[in-house]
Amino acid sequence: MPGGRATRYSKKSDFVSKDWRLQLLMAVSPLSEGVGALQVNNFRPRDEGQMCPGRTAAVLVPILDLEVPEILLTRRSTQLAQHPGQVSFPGGAAETHDESAVSTALREAREEVGLDPGLVTPLGFLDRFDSISDYRVLPVVGLVRPPHEWNIDKKEVAEAFTIPLEVVLDLNRYNERTVSGDGRDFVLHSLEWKGHVVWGLTAAMLINLSKRMNGSKM
Repeated sequence: MPGGRATRYSKKSDFVSKDWRLQLLMAVSPLSEGVGALQVNNFRPRDEGQMCPGRTAAVLVPILDLEVPEILLTRRSTQLAQHPGQVSFPGGAAETHDESAVSTALREAREEVGLDPGLVTPLGFLDRFDSISDYRVLPVVGLVRPPHEWNIDKKEVAEAFTIPLEVVLDLNRYNERTVSGDGRDFVLHSLEWKGHVVWGLTAAMLINLSKRMNGSKM
């Protein structure tokens, strides 16, 4: 089976005792409210002639519905022209036949890791991000029911792996550094987990999820 099966942790943690599913639902922006009220985080150089990116994209933030929940991430193929070898969520550019950003995220997840859309319950959105590659990216949070098996498209994805949700929610685990470019400073975050380094837009999305969930504790 290409890509293997999602890891299951046998040891319980204090996090499991919380009603994390309801906490997650309260943290995301409801699908019914659309994207108009979502904050836009800009990772692009400022161009007074075009503040809004020229293209749109969506990623799926897949949270595996386990006793100890995990988040699925991918490492992009080193053969890709854009962001080779980087850790990312399943996702990509919107296509004309996509009915919505949710449709884009689910389609890309199926293409990249073989995730059956029927196993995903879309819950809501995180804030939007403008990328340096001229995309406005919308993260779609989805709860993924078992079984969790991945059929990886090796042309796009080198591997799929998971990080426990409680690790993602711990802001103390993130490293921070400031870089300068195009006359402004950028704060970049990264998260290390079992030999993987999550950084850039993906780390920023995880922090956005963490701040939302930590702000909605019950």
